[in-house]
Amino acid sequence: MNVRDWSDLKPEQHKAFFNGNIHEEIAKMGPSAQSKEEKERWMHEVYFPTKNELPIFAGIDTLIKKLYADGCTLVINTSADADSTKKFLVKNGIDYFDAIYGTEISKDKKVKFEKILQDYNARGADALFITDTVGDVLDAKDFGMRIILVTYGYQDKSHFSGMEKFVVGFAENPGEIERYLG
Repeated sequence: MNVRDWSDLKPEQHKAFFNGNIHEEIAKMGPSAQSKEEKERWMHEVYFPTKNELPIFAGIDTLIKKLYADGCTLVINTSADADSTKKFLVKNGIDYFDAIYGTEISKDKKVKFEKILQDYNARGADALFITDTVGDVLDAKDFGMRIILVTYGYQDKSHFSGMEKFVVGFAENPGEIERYLG
């Protein structure tokens, strides 16, 4: 039996989790030396805290503050829990979001997109979704949202072949996002 020990997980294997829903992609992995509970604990005790120590991208704070000042409703749909996401936002001085839809609501981003649109009495066409993973694009594409795929985030442009048909554009840095606003 091929048993996976998570300590041997390569960065490209981890990035591939985001070609779909991270929780579903992890579940597809072969037999593991770790139980489902251990994998969940790893995500919450190792992965998310480590991720929260990463610096923000230069210019993203300026963009978020501008969107907030312009009266935009800012919502996060994340594969993480809302609490760890909130801590990241506060730590980085970018806690301008109206809501965070995390794993407490659902591990399925499609379910959360439906809830966000319902909670804000919005249509997909009213929303602009900014993401850095293929999985997010695949989850969002059926809601009619305008999608911007950033190439400087978790997955780089090499992962985005075929995504052109689902997005309004690509952004190489936070400043380029502004050309899609409005």
